[in-house]
Amino acid sequence: MTKEEFYNKWIEVFASNIPKNDIQKYVKSTGNYIWHIFSWELLNENQYLIGEKAKEAYDKIDKKGAFYIEWFEDKHTKDIICDLTTAKALDNFVEIYVVGKDFKWTYIKTHEGMCGPYFMINK
Repeated sequence: MTKEEFYNKWIEVFASNIPKNDIQKYVKSTGNYIWHIFSWELLNENQYLIGEKAKEAYDKIDKKGAFYIEWFEDKHTKDIICDLTTAKALDNFVEIYVVGKDFKWTYIKTHEGMCGPYFMINK
């Protein structure tokens, strides 16, 4: 999956209830990222986890079929490998987005230490 395909699918799945004008302003405009749906609190806080709770959820979730993209490095997604199955292992990345098979969940480690990480299950 290309970065653009990933980007569009992620927004379609995880930000479907957010008004399009908010997505344009806080996510799609220059200098913004898809994880801004969390940092700008465009979702109710009970819809996702942040920080240590997000890390714990990522460590526990089934990663079979999951894939990821290093946002500043990759042009295509990659299948998750055993070395990347813990939140601690992802701490070494600048900005990485992981999604479960069929976009059932997402985990994002941002490039900003004070933001995230974030974990959300698609319900």
